[in-house]
Amino acid sequence: MSPSTAARLAGVQALVLDFDGTLARLTIDFGLMRRSVVDLVRAAGVRDPEVERLHVLELVDAAVATLPTDEAVRLRTECSAAIEAAELTGASRAALLPGVADSLDALRSEGIRVGVITRNCRRAVLAVAPDLLDHADALLAREDVPRTKPHPDHPLRCLRLIGADGSAAALVGDHIMDIETAHAAGLMGIGVLTGAAGADDLRAAGAEVVFPDVTALADAILDGRRASG
Repeated sequence: MSPSTAARLAGVQALVLDFDGTLARLTIDFGLMRRSVVDLVRAAGVRDPEVERLHVLELVDAAVATLPTDEAVRLRTECSAAIEAAELTGASRAALLPGVADSLDALRSEGIRVGVITRNCRRAVLAVAPDLLDHADALLAREDVPRTKPHPDHPLRCLRLIGADGSAAALVGDHIMDIETAHAAGLMGIGVLTGAAGADDLRAAGAEVVFPDVTALADAILDGRRASG
């Protein structure tokens, strides 16, 4: 880690963290979720390879935009149910990663604000971690925001909710989308190796630093703060 990166970490006043793969074990079958949604979209008469290559939430948005209102409402309802079913099935097998709750508590005890953002539904997140809001200052799930990440509004809305701004904040995640979202929002992007992407992928996406997990990140921030007095 470069001295400048270490100094930025020591100065972090707020963290916005992804959930699945970052704070919790990644157990959602995204392949099954996508196949279910694509089947519904095709059954509704939308057959567009470009649409099918999109991330699943964006895929649904693009498909319903091509349909008359009644058919669009029906398709969105069916797709939402399929997505939520996959999330809840994954949640039944998931748990917070070891040390996460203690690490978040340690960060908050040092005055660092902690927010959690996710493209998943709130119900699935709280099924995995019913006491999540005992360890974080806010949770903004899919239904809590008008535009989810990778749109920068998602983390920026979270920062406003926890009373922080982006000048000394970082976004933490296991996926290149998280790093891309960080940069779109003007935040420091930090990768962790507990989910979807490897270190090279995260760095190629622009991660300024990559840690094995959130616990190692928290230790680095807290050690840096103590060293800087």
